Amino acid sequence: MPRAVGSKSAVVATQEALWGNLNASPTSVLGFYIRSFNLGGTKGTFQSETINQHRAIVGLTDGNKAVQGNMVTDLLPEGLEILLRHLLGKGTVATTGSGPYTHVIKGSPETLEGLSFQKSFTNISKHFLYTGTHLNSMAIDIVQEGFHGVTWDFVGKGEAIFATEQISVAAGVFPTKNGFNGYQASIEIDTGSGYVALGRVVSGSLNIANNVETDGYVLGSAERASCEYGTRECSGGFAMFFEDTTLYELYAAGTECGLKYVFNNGTDSITFEFPKVKFAGSSPEIASTAGVNLDFTFQARVDPGEDTDVIVTIVNSLASIELQSGE
Repeated sequence: MPRAVGSKSAVVATQEALWGNLNASPTSVLGFYIRSFNLGGTKGTFQSETINQHRAIVGLTDGNKAVQGNMVTDLLPEGLEILLRHLLGKGTVATTGSGPYTHVIKGSPETLEGLSFQKSFTNISKHFLYTGTHLNSMAIDIVQEGFHGVTWDFVGKGEAIFATEQISVAAGVFPTKNGFNGYQASIEIDTGSGYVALGRVVSGSLNIANNVETDGYVLGSAERASCEYGTRECSGGFAMFFEDTTLYELYAAGTECGLKYVFNNGTDSITFEFPKVKFAGSSPEIASTAGVNLDFTFQARVDPGEDTDVIVTIVNSLASIELQSGE
């Protein structure tokens, strides 16, 4: 009997028309090339607390089934649009251009139904289906050298195992382009006169969290009956060469500004804009004879003018971004 191997596995997903239910007629199948994928089901065991003459446990029962985990991918110019939309909400996608196309997605209070994921071990024909999956958070690790990594964290409803594919791997639309690398990233700031690039940035991070509930269980079922989205929080940070005190003075004064994380390979791009942020940080330290860096973190809030806390602009060759069934 063969052993399952990661090199013969596949991850695909579809959008749900109704939360917790696999869409039998999806518009498309999303295919993912992954660094890792640990979305799965876990459950605990409860033991009886009764006292008995055996000096032993006399009763065991299962706990709730918790479907959650994450997927790590490269930060790609195409193929992550639907994930970003589930992360940000059901706001209108504004698409312009004629190739390349520009897609603008704003953070929205409205949310989408969910995603169904299939984790397939193709060489042993075992397929794990996860339904009712909500996107809990996204974290981008911005590196100076190599490909940027993205961790997508999920909270879901159900897990089932099948001997046949429930979502066709062959129908999956898999990535065809390289991810963005460290030489294709920059951070820009707007203090009131338009966006300008920051000085020499060493590394950074970007996080958008939805704080999805994890305790939505009810009597009569071991599966979640709900995993509603909570408050969206946008944050991140970066380290840069300490060459002047411009940004430090902005932080020290508590001044709000606009911030952009830009990933651009010359043809395609993804820009995360946070119109209103406030910085936190600390004074530059003398810790060694080496060069000195400044480290900052930021937190975003809603900009009344934009009516959102985050705007994602994607420029690529896709003519449109797939909507959820029924939109």
